[in-house]
Amino acid sequence: MELLSLVRSMKNTFTSINRVPRDVLSIIPEYWADEDTADEDLITLTHVCRGWREIFISHPSLWTRLDCTNIEKTRTYIERSRSSPLKVYVWQEEEYTPFLNDAFLLTLPHLSRFGSLSLLGPSKNLTELAKKYLHHPVPLLKKLKINFSDNPQSIVPAIFEENISSLRELRLSGVITRLPWKTLANLTTFDFRDVPSDKISVTQLLDFFEHAPLLRHTRLWNALPTTCDAPPGRVVSLPRLKDLDIKAQPVHSILLNHLLVPSGTSLVLEFTFDGEKSPIPEYLPKNLKNLKNLSRITAINLSFDSELCLRLTGPSGGLYVLGGWTGTDSFLPIVNRRALRSLNHFAISATERLTITAYHTTIPQKIESSTYRTLLLMNALRTLILADCLNVPFITALNPKKAPSGTLVCPALEEIVLYIKEKERSCIDGLLEMVEGRSSSGTRLSTITIVSPQEFVPAKDVLELRNHVSQVEYRLDDVVPPWDGIGLENDQCCEGSWGYESDWGHESS
Repeated sequence: MELLSLVRSMKNTFTSINRVPRDVLSIIPEYWADEDTADEDLITLTHVCRGWREIFISHPSLWTRLDCTNIEKTRTYIERSRSSPLKVYVWQEEEYTPFLNDAFLLTLPHLSRFGSLSLLGPSKNLTELAKKYLHHPVPLLKKLKINFSDNPQSIVPAIFEENISSLRELRLSGVITRLPWKTLANLTTFDFRDVPSDKISVTQLLDFFEHAPLLRHTRLWNALPTTCDAPPGRVVSLPRLKDLDIKAQPVHSILLNHLLVPSGTSLVLEFTFDGEKSPIPEYLPKNLKNLKNLSRITAINLSFDSELCLRLTGPSGGLYVLGGWTGTDSFLPIVNRRALRSLNHFAISATERLTITAYHTTIPQKIESSTYRTLLLMNALRTLILADCLNVPFITALNPKKAPSGTLVCPALEEIVLYIKEKERSCIDGLLEMVEGRSSSGTRLSTITIVSPQEFVPAKDVLELRNHVSQVEYRLDDVVPPWDGIGLENDQCCEGSWGYESDWGHESS
């Protein structure tokens, strides 16, 4: 019997999973893909065998996430976490398991170990909880998130006596507080939203920025003052800023007039509009010498799909504008044309890549002025991507035979990517004429890529294109060409630092 037990023990020892070093095995649960079941999976692992139970229970960082929904679970996690920083989450929304006050009270003797704290739910209950219990210093706290899900509410006096020198990330939604806080020397991320404009002032925001010299990511969503109480000459430098995201109605330059935005910063402005006039030049800050990031724009993405979106990028930074259209569809062609023409307000002569999505407009018999005038300024343009657009205006503008006085538009153009639907098959004739005209003018294109959901482009036309273009690719695909690495879907403007709405949803460790 003893021999059989020894054989089984040796067999278990030499299985692949048991040959993984203990210190490596112990950290595997920290990388679960499904964070919603992380606690349940962790408990399951401790019941696999005696060896695994000893390994996982003895690894403190696995037991630091406290949702305060069960008294015994909270007590066990606190014991097993030993001296590791704690991640405390208090949720009161109906879709989540509500926290228990008695379970939360078990965490209070360990405030000095709080590494992150998230409070989500109705303002009344959370403000009472904060005022009653959260006073003492928290020397390890790096992340603080408070989201009042119903109405904006004040937390005065501020929690932790405003003394959070270790804080790296601060996210406040619906929280009225007296900015700035005392010690923000290590803060890198500030997300502030849903606060009435009369409850925050420009001076408070400027003071806040001065107290946070390491600030890199800032989002102000519906939390901007509409009047200015700061002296005209006051300008605050943000030397480490990487992205500034502003959402307000309307977008205005009151705050931006007082910020020195460094080269390399990505600036995002969001708004809605319902007028015929293009909002791009009207809603952008005007004559702001503080904005140094629009001096050289090398790539432009302009999308008209459901809402007007503009993003400008370059080696010295970028500007992204999002405007939600709320007017009638009859005005959309006018808005499209004027928004495209608005690119002329920027320094686009160095632009090398232009992506247009969902551009649709009525086409006059002569060359369309909006498209022609915009492309005429892009002498350095090398790549043009038209995704789900009405392609004819762009093809016509690039045709020397159609341009006024035979003007050669975009002389450096090398590559065109077109997404063509069958109803636009007529644009192939214009494409043939355009490439022939450019080839005759000595500006032969190197690449044309045609993407269509159905096969309708005749093989003879593809062969004819190849007589004037070095490389022609024709492929079938139902997917509109992507924004090629610089669009909204890929980087969402802000270096992956936000995660957007997930920032305020169910927190995962």
